Amino acid sequence: MDNQNTKIFKSFYSEFYDLIYENKSYEDECNRIIEFLRYKKNIDNILELGCGTCGHSMILSKNGYNIHAIDQSDEMLEIASKKLKKENILNVKLFKENIENLKLNKFSYDVILLLFNVVGYIKNLSNFFLSIKKFVKKDSLIIFDFWHDNGVNFEGPKKISKTFHKKNLELIKKSSGSVNKKNDSVEIIINTTLKKQKKIISQSDENHSVKYYNINYLNQIISSQGFEVIKFEDFKNAGNLPNKKNWSVYCICKFLG
Repeated sequence: MDNQNTKIFKSFYSEFYDLIYENKSYEDECNRIIEFLRYKKNIDNILELGCGTCGHSMILSKNGYNIHAIDQSDEMLEIASKKLKKENILNVKLFKENIENLKLNKFSYDVILLLFNVVGYIKNLSNFFLSIKKFVKKDSLIIFDFWHDNGVNFEGPKKISKTFHKKNLELIKKSSGSVNKKNDSVEIIINTTLKKQKKIISQSDENHSVKYYNINYLNQIISSQGFEVIKFEDFKNAGNLPNKKNWSVYCICKFLG
């Protein structure tokens, strides 16, 4: 795809983002996050890394939390900004940053969130936990979800095809994947076709390499950088341990200082 088509695609795809994920249970997920926040007595500020269009941050902000939300996509941040303005939300501030190379101005957070499997895209998780130490204080929480090996290996990736409509536009998204056990990753291929009045105006092929983790190994990574795991919990079922029928797991850990 040439540069011009890339710009067209990014612009339109970002407009479809919330439609594509409209069935994602942001409210339920935020209720879980709020429940996890009880492990920290006083919370003044939250940092969300990889915020997308701010689906989580907007809901959490309405519960009184002050949030700094970070993403590296201009298109996502532009939509997030419009949504915040429309809802007159003033306690969410947006920043464009690469989460693996944060350059925030010496700000310490009570909670750092990485949701929607942002962790799966981090190349070196040990280095990441090392790097965020300067943005937390003693007992600060890190809350994230991730894919675990038992779930991925029990039921591998499926082929998925979905079509979305918005005004006179049609977006067709197809995805397939395979498990790379050597690299502990799922290799995903996404083909997206954008049509306007039934005429193709742009197409995109993307390759995503998303890491999954063995829970014991992940615990070792976290502990080696001065953090302590409070709990691992099944993504779909509150209070339950991770199980092989669901890929996703929540991890709640704290910085020991």
